[in-house]
Amino acid sequence: MILTPLGRRRWNSFFRQKRAWVGLVSFGLVFLLSSTAELWSNSKPLVLKRDGQTYFPAFVRYAPELFGITDTFVVDFRELVARDIAAGKETFSIFPLNEWDPYEQTQDVMVRPSAKHWLGTDSLGRDVVARLLYGIRVSLVYGVLFYLMTFALGVVIGSIQGYFGGKTDFVTERGKELIEILPFLSVVILVNGLLKSDSFWVTLSVVVVLSWVSVASQMRAQFLSLRRREFCDAARAAGASDARIIFKHILPNALTPILTLTPFTIAAGISTLTVLDYLGFGLSPPTPSVGELLQQGRSYIQNAAWLLIAPTAVLCVTLISINLIGESLREAFDPRK
Repeated sequence: MILTPLGRRRWNSFFRQKRAWVGLVSFGLVFLLSSTAELWSNSKPLVLKRDGQTYFPAFVRYAPELFGITDTFVVDFRELVARDIAAGKETFSIFPLNEWDPYEQTQDVMVRPSAKHWLGTDSLGRDVVARLLYGIRVSLVYGVLFYLMTFALGVVIGSIQGYFGGKTDFVTERGKELIEILPFLSVVILVNGLLKSDSFWVTLSVVVVLSWVSVASQMRAQFLSLRRREFCDAARAAGASDARIIFKHILPNALTPILTLTPFTIAAGISTLTVLDYLGFGLSPPTPSVGELLQQGRSYIQNAAWLLIAPTAVLCVTLISINLIGESLREAFDPRK
């Protein structure tokens, strides 16, 4: 993509800011570790060489019969490797640094951080490091999808409002006011209860339906300001259709200030999911969740403080880094500069 001189100045201004680099490096580290969680925390080996064959159990699902196991549907690769070594077989395996799965329950219930469990375990004996790695990935995916869906809905509705105005604008504004007065958390909890569902997509859809209003208002304001500008009048005089004026002339100019809200919207999505999981109305168990770990940490704060400290630290680093990026973008793309 070829940037205009103004675009280059804005991006140069963004990358000159120290807080932008702090945010990018911090968020990049969180994103890298969470997106490649299987490489760092897994009960299955990354590579397994056995009986002259090479397997990749962390990435490929193999039938237990392939390893001579007929009494279970799940292969315990740690036990398999230990049994092969005890029998004198030439078995080679490479396990991740943290050899625990986020769903794996052990007898080590709420044990303190140790060499075996770096950040301890939770009330069901699940490794906290594994739960955090996979949980923050779920939160990031949720935040990005929340942003994309919210912006898509808000941009479309706000554009129609701002361009056509009149009765369309009046009716839509009344609908937005109705949504804004609804108690957010209460409605999400009520809908989840009525649908008897706490799935990822149901929770996300309900939150998006209640969260697009601010984006639509921003887009409406941009369209109201731009639709009477000289370049729009010239396009109308040249016979351009409404669709061409909207998509070719107004929307590219209106999106620039809106896009600076991207990091803040993603952070809002992550925070919303964390709150819902904390209250027990988010994702269904046993999905790894930062909010669920925070809830356990609050319940067992006197006996297992690590359950509160670890997820709080990870959540703070993630949200602060995203907000640093957002503040830097807002500073760089400020139209008054």
